[in-house]
Amino acid sequence: MKSVKSVQRAISVLFAVTQSKKPIGLSGISRQIKLDKATVLRLLATLEESKLVQKDPITKTYTGGANLSQLSVSWRNDIRRVCGPYLRALSQVANETVCLNCPRDLERICIDSLSPQNQELTVVPHIGTANPIYAGASGKVLMAYQSQNEIERIINTTGLKPVTSVGISDSAGLQSHLELVRKRGFDYSINDVTVGACALAAPVFGADMQIVAALTVRGPEVRMSVSKMKKLAPSVISFANDISTALGFTGFHNKTG
Repeated sequence: MKSVKSVQRAISVLFAVTQSKKPIGLSGISRQIKLDKATVLRLLATLEESKLVQKDPITKTYTGGANLSQLSVSWRNDIRRVCGPYLRALSQVANETVCLNCPRDLERICIDSLSPQNQELTVVPHIGTANPIYAGASGKVLMAYQSQNEIERIINTTGLKPVTSVGISDSAGLQSHLELVRKRGFDYSINDVTVGACALAAPVFGADMQIVAALTVRGPEVRMSVSKMKKLAPSVISFANDISTALGFTGFHNKTG
């Protein structure tokens, strides 16, 4: 069967945008896929209308759009199948809610959650719940391993509007905190997204060496003290490493602090 050239070209444009490690401009896309700018611009307009790409009105560069998540449903199902045994095992170790959060442009979305059976008071995010990617331990872990250009785009686009009164709302403070996350390989937060709740998270990487998820333990503040979260951090990192290996990642991030 003969392929449709315009569809092939649109797919090439979409790949160029989504596989770029930083926002990419019209000229860069044109050079990469060897198409003239006028053609690329028409294809970008179509993809933008479908919210598969989005254009920064200031820099005129392109990144993935909000509807890319609709194309990744099967991928999320795959990663849930891989992560399932590790989530169950970590839930036994932590005796708290364990969940998996994935980045979605300016947000991070919960794609799986498992709560303990013997705790009356729990913090359980619903699957599909979205929060700003800069908020909470999960979000900061996801942000910490993005490119510097992507981090700056998120900061500039969102303005870091805090979800609660304790959230980091200034760029310098967040950048410093993200450096700390990278140094120790995990993050924890208290009341950052939900008042009375704590979270501890570590990064999960895929075969392409990019971060794909945050493995997170959540619980009420009355049980999850800072000292408890720090003691639990090596286990969370270890399970996150195991998931990364199962997904094809060949590096390790086993620092604790």
